[in-house]
Amino acid sequence: MNLCEWKENQSQKVPPQYTHFDRRVSLDNCFKYITSPDKVAHHGFYPFIHYTIKSRKIKNGKKDEPKKRQFYYAAHIDGWIYRYYAYLINERYNQRVRKDGIDSVAVAYRTNLGKSNIDFAKEAFQYIRGTTSCYVMIGDFTKFFDNLDHVYLKKQLCDLLSVEKLPDVFMQYIRMLLVFLMLNCRIY
Repeated sequence: MNLCEWKENQSQKVPPQYTHFDRRVSLDNCFKYITSPDKVAHHGFYPFIHYTIKSRKIKNGKKDEPKKRQFYYAAHIDGWIYRYYAYLINERYNQRVRKDGIDSVAVAYRTNLGKSNIDFAKEAFQYIRGTTSCYVMIGDFTKFFDNLDHVYLKKQLCDLLSVEKLPDVFMQYIRMLLVFLMLNCRIY
């Protein structure tokens, strides 16, 4: 997807309706700012608004322990910055997996495949049903983002972007992104 398509796609979405420290801003009104590497490199990101939702499931008439889900909301302008740089990195990633010949294998976090996790799960089950023998591994990576090697992550991003050192704008983005990853949350 090229930048014009991304911008059009984002502009058609209903903007998030939540109160934060800053005013809501449309993509059109902040596009020049968020696409300026110098502006973003020196941008002061706002703190996140945070709250916890507790929910309980009932199994066999007994209540389970409450499950806590953490929600963190980025300021509106910060959210546009995160989305824009996520788009840039994802485009490079999509090019890389095609170049490396793993386009049909690496499906997580892809924006160009036009399929959901449900579609990929269906394909996996169809493959399993059609084969005579296979192994299925199921895993849950507890606190995965808490244990990410940040040096390695930066090295891989340099490789993806074909640079020796991350530009200031990407360092600012990565610093804030790592905060999100360490909080193990989703950006809204």
